[in-house]
Amino acid sequence: MAILTRLRAAQTLAIGVSAAAIAAPALAQDLSPINAMFTTIGTALTGPLGRAIGLVALAAVGIAFFTGRMNWMFAGSVVLGLAMLFGAGTILAGFA
Repeated sequence: MAILTRLRAAQTLAIGVSAAAIAAPALAQDLSPINAMFTTIGTALTGPLGRAIGLVALAAVGIAFFTGRMNWMFAGSVVLGLAMLFGAGTILAGFA
């Protein structure tokens, strides 16, 4: 009985290895629409629109400081977030 079990395991392994060897990539792996969407979002955030949003955020931080209602942690997070947003291209270029 143990011999039949080993033979069955060897057959299963051989079928699995041969199926993996002759497998072709699926045709449904075209990710260009998703890639285009993320590229558009990245271009919008690092382009003129992103700079305008950053300017408004910094102006809001300045007005809050002027009125005495600014939390230092919030101001730091706004500045750090803007630095990360506009430095993302340089940071990613360092990884590639």
